Amino acid sequence: MSDIFDVAKKISEEHDIDLETVTDYLADALKIAITKKYGDEAEVRIEKDIDKNTFDVFVKKKVVKNPIRDNEISLMEAKEIDKNAKIGDYIEEKVDAKSLGRIAVTTIKNVITKLLRDVEKHKAYEEYRKKIGEIIAGEVWSIGANNNVTIDFKNSIGILPKREQGINDKYVVGEIVRAYVLDVVEDAKNVRLILSRTHPGFVKELFRKEVPEVREGSVEIKAVAREPSRRTKVAVYSKDSRIDPIGTCVGSKGVRIAAIVRELGDEKIDVVKWSADPSIYIRNAMSPAKVISVEIDEELKKAKVYVDESNYSMAIGKGGVNAKLAARLTGYNIDILKTSEQEDSSENSLDENGGNNGEE
Repeated sequence: MSDIFDVAKKISEEHDIDLETVTDYLADALKIAITKKYGDEAEVRIEKDIDKNTFDVFVKKKVVKNPIRDNEISLMEAKEIDKNAKIGDYIEEKVDAKSLGRIAVTTIKNVITKLLRDVEKHKAYEEYRKKIGEIIAGEVWSIGANNNVTIDFKNSIGILPKREQGINDKYVVGEIVRAYVLDVVEDAKNVRLILSRTHPGFVKELFRKEVPEVREGSVEIKAVAREPSRRTKVAVYSKDSRIDPIGTCVGSKGVRIAAIVRELGDEKIDVVKWSADPSIYIRNAMSPAKVISVEIDEELKKAKVYVDESNYSMAIGKGGVNAKLAARLTGYNIDILKTSEQEDSSENSLDENGGNNGEE
């Protein structure tokens, strides 16, 4: 069946598929075609040698006096294959694909179609697996009853679940949407991308796209803490003392940060300077509140942050969001106190240790 091998070689070259894979699929197709003609009990053996360009198919037939079924062979024909053949023996006869007729053609066509579909699907899977942790853009295909958004990427489908959408996000069929790739799943029918617009990584990747210095590595994003649709804190750092990492990320007249804020639906973003000194880092993380002093318990990963009365509400933030994000960003459990509480604590400490309490 050199013609079968020629078909396999052509498919392999045109679609960049391993020749061994193509011949395996064709072998399966021929087995199916043969069992359709000779019956499910038919014993089929395929002998292929890629190096020698050979592809032969054999079917076992019963030697009978007067063959009436496709899986039977006459004694005279059997002796042409094996001169010692006799009635009742089983003989392997080489099958010509053309003898299988329309059944073989249709079966092979269906199997090759499936092969090409599977190969393209797997290629898409491998392509998008490399994009996990990146932002990609696609067209909104549909919006489900539960508000999950389906996004078309031509060779795959993206799912943006409701839980991964910003509160202020609105979607229209046909519009282009950017999202962060959380995971890629390959199932029997297609490749599905699990997407997010609320993941902290989405913000980090937006900075990479909008700020060349972040993309090139001269400015490093050390941490991101996020309350989607409300506020995000981003800690930045540069080894180069000539570079202002905050100013670089914000951009001239705020143009860089403005583009990111627009993409996030006007979510507030605090860009703060990272420091290896936890006291300084926590102080910076409390922005926009001004911190008077910080007390660190390194062992318990706790910190007391003191602010004056006028900054207390700002330090906590609406619904406690500023304090929560500062804690997530730094990895410390932060307790926010007023400076007056620090003074009271100091006075109590003096009293307890026999300090001057006003008595002579």
